[in-house]
Amino acid sequence: MMMRLRRFRLSSLAAAVIAVVALGSFANADQRIVLKSGIALEGLFAEIASLNQDPFQAGGRGQPKSRPILLVDDGLRRVYIHERGMVAGPPQDVRGIERTIEFNQKLSLGGSAIQGIGDILGVSDFNEYGRRTVTIRGPTGAAIDIVQGITELNSRYAKVEALASRPAYEWDMRVATSSIMSDTLQRIFRQRIDQTDVNERLTVVRFFIEAERFRAAEEELTRTIRAFPELKDMKTQLIGIVNRQANQLIDEAALRASVGQENYARTVYQRFPMNAVGRITREKVKIASEKLAESDQQVKDLVEALRADLAKLPEGQRDSLQKVFGEIENGLSSATLPRLNDYSRLRDSETVTLEERVALAVAGWLMGPGSGEQNLVVASSLVQVRDLVAEYLGPADLARRPQILEELRGIEGSQIEYVARLLPQLLPVKEWPDGSEDPTIPGMFRVGNIAGAEQEQDSLIDEPAYLVQLPPEYDPHREYPCLVVLAPPGSPPESELAWWAGDFDASQGTRIGHATRNGYIVVAPQWGRATQRSYEYTPREHHAVLSSLRHAMRRASIDADRVFLAGHGDGATAAWDIALAHPDHWAGMISINGEPSKTIQHYFPNAEYIPLYFVMGEASGPKPPLIRMGGVLDDYMNVRNDATVVMYRGRGREDFYEEIPKLFEWLNVATHVRKPMPEKINTVTMRKGDQYFWWLELGPLKPLVEINPVLWEQAERKRSGKIDASVGGGNQIRVDGPSDSFMLCLRPDMGVDLNEQIVIRRDRDRVPDYYRFGGELEMLLEDTRRRADRKRPFWARIRVPMND
Repeated sequence: MMMRLRRFRLSSLAAAVIAVVALGSFANADQRIVLKSGIALEGLFAEIASLNQDPFQAGGRGQPKSRPILLVDDGLRRVYIHERGMVAGPPQDVRGIERTIEFNQKLSLGGSAIQGIGDILGVSDFNEYGRRTVTIRGPTGAAIDIVQGITELNSRYAKVEALASRPAYEWDMRVATSSIMSDTLQRIFRQRIDQTDVNERLTVVRFFIEAERFRAAEEELTRTIRAFPELKDMKTQLIGIVNRQANQLIDEAALRASVGQENYARTVYQRFPMNAVGRITREKVKIASEKLAESDQQVKDLVEALRADLAKLPEGQRDSLQKVFGEIENGLSSATLPRLNDYSRLRDSETVTLEERVALAVAGWLMGPGSGEQNLVVASSLVQVRDLVAEYLGPADLARRPQILEELRGIEGSQIEYVARLLPQLLPVKEWPDGSEDPTIPGMFRVGNIAGAEQEQDSLIDEPAYLVQLPPEYDPHREYPCLVVLAPPGSPPESELAWWAGDFDASQGTRIGHATRNGYIVVAPQWGRATQRSYEYTPREHHAVLSSLRHAMRRASIDADRVFLAGHGDGATAAWDIALAHPDHWAGMISINGEPSKTIQHYFPNAEYIPLYFVMGEASGPKPPLIRMGGVLDDYMNVRNDATVVMYRGRGREDFYEEIPKLFEWLNVATHVRKPMPEKINTVTMRKGDQYFWWLELGPLKPLVEINPVLWEQAERKRSGKIDASVGGGNQIRVDGPSDSFMLCLRPDMGVDLNEQIVIRRDRDRVPDYYRFGGELEMLLEDTRRRADRKRPFWARIRVPMND
């Protein structure tokens, strides 16, 4: 693949770190682009026509190869995106890596170049000489030890090469500098840097500052000043380093506060070493602390105002509202304050009566901000409606549910519009199973059989088995984004959960990983059988994942619009396939070392609806990934898609933990939420179970379309069936697809007017069907109970053709 890299060089380097020391180095300039998502990429740019490097296969599925793909090379990774579809504006020149430090190592000469890496069996730590041993599985299955050494090091990455050995190998691998511990780097510098050279010592200080290792920078500068007393005036530079370190702590506290971990932030501000930092930093802490206090005061003021208003009501009205007032008093927080926006805005208005004010507060609490309900009788009745709805969705059995429907019919506030607005504000409707709470890890639950014991296929389907970790300071009144993470077969779900949420730190009483810091709920399903060794593309596996998610959504406050699917290895392959098969569930999908096969190779039209993020090593496997799967990845390089491919230079099949900060930057993008209900559906299917897409469910698939994935190789015809459905003018719905029957699931935001007659047309029928919605509650509640999605429940279901 031919490409032209563009590099720019700055004419000089200002002393960006230690102003009083001129180090005489020059900075290479990168370019920076901002994506439409808001994410910025920096590096060297090249425009390429295709990701597909297979010389025996044409580009992606017959699509034109002239579309521009932008390659961004930052030295550590190569990132591929569709330029026109994802880039927000022209690139800008920015200062690149300040300085690369080189180390002399004895390299192999004339050895075999390593282009494909087998399984990595072990990796030792770097020693003080910057060397380590990597053990990989060779072509014959035997273990091969390769000694590597760091030859170049900068704030972004370390270049690690194979050292002289017999047999000799050529291997240029890049690892993120952030993945190397600071104390390891310090030992390497003290061994490999001339400790009597003040300029080299100060170069190390600046390296740590550029890498944002401020504690290590402080230690190295302190040691240098002690070794060179003539630098005593540089003690003032320590204040700047300490301030940078303090700002990291402030940023961490702000992040924690924004995701609901306000007690963590308060503790940071209360214990902040004010005497060790400058005035500006002290002011930042003061402002952040006051912001938290202001929110607390606002909660207190609203509760007091509402209490005073309730006291003015007649005794009968006051008594009927005590329950909901207690809920508001106990549940009002920075996360739930918006529910009382109408009350807060109008509580001092002379044109709004006392009863109207209280009605706004009660209705806002129960139905969310902007309810506008000012009738206190209706608002009061919503409390009973809410309780009956919660019972229906939760503990009510088959005999009790019809009774609840009958009771709701006699309550004034039980109109379907009100109930639909109540649903998202409900607390989780079910309790965690008895004995599922982990006795040692707060917020962790073990549901079902996840011990790895043999179990029957049906038991895995009927009884979801998964781990779930709630974030610190979990509040059921707050909605949390969710990660559904799939471990490779043979690996316990605990390992995948720990990769995302971190290991449990007993001293801190919490996990310390990135999902924890960012306030995510992590669900790790046991999706395969105990003896399974690879993903099998079966409906059983899909059901295991989806049923685990639904089970958790009934018991934890999961934001249904921000559920992401991710995995490693064959778990990533499963995530990839399940995301494309059911695109209406997910806010995004992350595949780390996934390998596309079977249905994945055909389901690329469904990718338009889901942001995708792929991570892999450029040397993983016997053939490079862009030869094995370049044609499949090409399918996602489309102007309508949000797809990112990340290729680590010289790397094999690893877990790529150094990518996780980038992953959470991607996960936290405001636009990475579940897409709105589409008025047009253009998807494909070819497997039993992949039969529902938003508001359309297909009946049995036609025989020439449906393929049993277990018998995939025996199938003579492998062609997906196209689904084409739309909501159009005249309140019409058109459906066509590889089935003779359909089920339409209706809700107002899909583009139909449920107050008017709906016209339903199948492409093969001359005479349409007609339907009128009667406003019944049963379907809304049943759909919510079955799917556990309280944000997008369907109000009606219509079987098509209707005369069947």
